[in-house]
Amino acid sequence: MLNRILVCLALVVAIVFFAGCGKKQADEKLAERMTEEMLEQATGQKADVDMKDGDITIRTEEGEVKMQETSQWPSDMFDAVPRFEHGELERVTSGTQNGLRKFNLWYKDVPDDASDKYLEQLKAAGFASQFASMGQQGGMLSAQKGDVAVQFMHGKEDKTGVLIAYEAPAE
Repeated sequence: MLNRILVCLALVVAIVFFAGCGKKQADEKLAERMTEEMLEQATGQKADVDMKDGDITIRTEEGEVKMQETSQWPSDMFDAVPRFEHGELERVTSGTQNGLRKFNLWYKDVPDDASDKYLEQLKAAGFASQFASMGQQGGMLSAQKGDVAVQFMHGKEDKTGVLIAYEAPAE
């Protein structure tokens, strides 16, 4: 369900872009109402959308998703996750679904050796590497420590990366 909400965020971003072209307060309210209706039609659940200063919060019965344009590491990030400082943080999406938290952090200007460096940081912080693939095009890694899992995908050509941290309770 949360994945459908994230897909709908693309629609939200388009609405926010157009909402920025006029009277801010009225346009934000209109964009919120339109987005709520689209999400309700797409998911069959009631949705509450709040847009303020470029940040978007979507609440449903299953959880909440927040999307922020920020260059700040999330203050509520899991304590176990080491800061990724191998590029410039562009935006953060965080959410809670069925009581479990998740963060997506998008980066630009990521150096070619970022995946290798971050894997070493994770290991030094006590994470066990689940998967690591480093190549000419980029890198992908996955690691876990207790109930916290981290994934990082990195494209060398466009120098972008996405860090995903989430609760992964033992089964």
